[in-house]
Amino acid sequence: MGEGKAPVPGMAEGCGRGLDAGDGEHGRSTGRSKRGREAEEREPVGDAAPAPASAAGTDEESGPAEREYTGFARRYASRIRLVAVSLCAVLGAAAMPVGPLPATVALGVLVWSLVEYRLSHSGRGSGLLLAADTAVMAALCLSQGLTVPAEQTQHGNTWVLVTVSMVMTAHQLTYPPVPALSVAVLLAAADLAGAALDRPEGWTYALPNASWLLVQAALAQALHRLVLRRARSADAAGAAAARERRRYEVARAQQAAEREYLATLHDTACATLLMVSLRGQIIDPAVLRAQAAEDLRRLAAATENSITGETDVADALRAEAAGRPLTVRTDFSGELGTAWHPAVVALQGSLGEALRNVERHAGVDRATVTASREGDRVLVTVSDEGVGFDPDGVPEHCRGVERSIVERMAAVGGTATVDSRPGAGTRIRLEWPRV
Repeated sequence: MGEGKAPVPGMAEGCGRGLDAGDGEHGRSTGRSKRGREAEEREPVGDAAPAPASAAGTDEESGPAEREYTGFARRYASRIRLVAVSLCAVLGAAAMPVGPLPATVALGVLVWSLVEYRLSHSGRGSGLLLAADTAVMAALCLSQGLTVPAEQTQHGNTWVLVTVSMVMTAHQLTYPPVPALSVAVLLAAADLAGAALDRPEGWTYALPNASWLLVQAALAQALHRLVLRRARSADAAGAAAARERRRYEVARAQQAAEREYLATLHDTACATLLMVSLRGQIIDPAVLRAQAAEDLRRLAAATENSITGETDVADALRAEAAGRPLTVRTDFSGELGTAWHPAVVALQGSLGEALRNVERHAGVDRATVTASREGDRVLVTVSDEGVGFDPDGVPEHCRGVERSIVERMAAVGGTATVDSRPGAGTRIRLEWPRV
């Protein structure tokens, strides 16, 4: 399995990797289920910057509204900064004192703006990037004696101040509040120091504008916090609705299992006892024994879907992963505890089918099974680094896994999604209850 997205390599060999419609109990999932694809479509895509340690927390801790907002803020803050700083450097160069050094400063700012944009979008070294950016902007502030013409008497109109202002505002949207505001204070002080170096006898003319830099940074941070809080409130409301929805679906699955069990009881033991109790009936003991044995078999099978009792999740998963021809590495995070028996049966059966598909179609001799639990949510993933497949290229008659693993999990109020692509392995995610 792996981080890819899809199933089946060998279409020439029947249905190929994990999509057998009738091979064994199930086939490997057809790729992402419809729910899985819809969830992916809602994820931020494109060139959204992976961003430095955002004040919003990690993506795994944040909800969809928060991720959407922070992704938007990162993308557009970095783009607007790039355009504004580049224009300031180009237009500011025309107004600088004549000489190679001022032009070099402007060129350096232009090059750095491009480098910072690329690095921020690659997600590399966010802490070091902030430190380097701060050093470059502080050096720019200190260079005002070289880059600001003597006839420029209004400090608020200098290209240096506009550049620093844009950078400070972008920091508020892309970094946590403490480092972002600390950098704002540092750059405001650097701006004052640069003005003092440029005009030692009258540097106080820059004090109002430097103070405004701090106000501007505080306002940007406050606005960012406000929108972020709204996004988190929306996520909390969505999570609460999802919890209610999954409680309803689990209750509905339990009721369906109970009805099925009662129907089986009516059709087996009750019907046999009624037959025995009827007067005038002469029943061959061998026939009665056979009927009773068949009743017990059907009732035992129906018990697998009964609503009573809970089962240890870790024990069931380990038992399913053990004794296989391939090497299965298990990684269970924390205590998995117990869960509703039919749900554990569905997780166990889906895990077994996923591993069987690795054996048959992945072309590798090892797989990894991870499991974790958060509250009443159990998450199991099965991954391999095999040949993978293209979910969109799976024929309709080969969608065995969608009709096995996916529907099996859906029957107990859970979900199953499959990610794979050719040459990148396959990853199956099982989740109960559905979030």
